[in-house]
Amino acid sequence: MKLHCKAFTNPGMVRTNNEDFYGCFPEYSLFIVADGMGGHNAGEVASKTAVESIYAYFVENIKQVKTGKVDIIDFIKKSIRHANRIVYQRAQKNPEEAGMGTTIIVFYFYNSKAYIGWVGDSRAYISRIDIDGKRFISQITTDHSLVQEQIAEGIITQEDADKYNIKDIITRAVGFNPEVEVDCVMLKELHKEDIFMACSDGYYRYFKLVEIGNVFLQFLPEDIAEEMVKQACNSGGEDNVTVLTVYVEES
Repeated sequence: MKLHCKAFTNPGMVRTNNEDFYGCFPEYSLFIVADGMGGHNAGEVASKTAVESIYAYFVENIKQVKTGKVDIIDFIKKSIRHANRIVYQRAQKNPEEAGMGTTIIVFYFYNSKAYIGWVGDSRAYISRIDIDGKRFISQITTDHSLVQEQIAEGIITQEDADKYNIKDIITRAVGFNPEVEVDCVMLKELHKEDIFMACSDGYYRYFKLVEIGNVFLQFLPEDIAEEMVKQACNSGGEDNVTVLTVYVEES
C-alpha cells in the first residue's frame, strides 16, 4: 500500500480555542481525528490525550497484529477503550477536567483493507471511483447521537432532523464513563485512488452529502482537506473544524 495523508484544523470563526485534535502516523498506517468537549479547555485535553493514547497502544501492541495473534477489529476497539480509560481516569483525578470527553475516528490500513473505528458524531467518508469511471461518495460511520437514534427508531425523519436544535447531543464519547461501546467496520478491498475522509461536526454540519462529494470532484486529493476547512469557516465557522484525508495511491 502507498498512502498519503493531509489534515487541517481551525478553531473556526467564533471560538478562540481549538478542542479538535488529529494524528497522522503513516509508519503505522494509522490516522485519527478527535473532537473534544468539556469546560475550562478540558476538551482539548481529552482529544489530545485520546489520540496520543491510541497511538501509544499501537506502538506497544502492533506486533500482535503483524503476527496474526489478534482480530484487527477487536484490536482497534481495545485501543479506543484503552484511550477511554485514560481520559476518564484523568478527569477523575483533576476536578477542573471533570466531565471532559471526546469523539474519535480511527483509520487503520493493513493488508489492502481499511478498518474504521469510532465513538461519537465525528464522521468518516469514502470517495471511490466506480466501474464507469465516476467518483462517488459514501458515509461510512453512523453518528452516536440523539438525533440519529431517533431517526433509526422511526421517531423522526431525516427531514425533521435537519430542523432540530439538538444535533449536538451525542450518546457516546470517549472519557465520559469508565467503559465505552465502540463501533468498527472493515472495508475488504482498497481501490487505487480511494480517498478516505474523517472530520469533526464543525465541517459536515454545513453541507449535504452531494456538496461534500463535489469537493472530491473539484480538487486534487492533496488539496481537499484544506479546502473543506476553508469552506466550513466561510459558511459560518461556528465550531472548531478538522478534516483529514487519506489518499490510496497504491492498494
